Amino acid sequence: MITAGDPIVYTIPEYLESCAAGWDRVDAIELLIDAMFLNMTAVIGGPTGKNVSEYWLDDGHVKIKTSYRSLAELKDGITALEQMKQRYVNRLNGRQTVLRDVNSLR
Repeated sequence: MITAGDPIVYTIPEYLESCAAGWDRVDAIELLIDAMFLNMTAVIGGPTGKNVSEYWLDDGHVKIKTSYRSLAELKDGITALEQMKQRYVNRLNGRQTVLRDVNSLR
């Protein structure tokens, strides 16, 4: 039975959907990336051949649980989150191109 004080366990997509759009999602993705890096360093520092079974992110309000089979999948997950974060940042900031005359470069 879930009581009012129990935190809800989310998957990564559910957690991102629960965040407000915009910079809140970028911050949430950054928290996920940091948690994954910390888990990866624990695996690297541990016994050789140890597989990552799952990791948790608990920010006090929500808990996120994700499972991976190997260190390579953990690296792929970090890369995917970094690309997603960059897409959100590009969407929020926009992209600009500066055209300069060749005479201004002298």
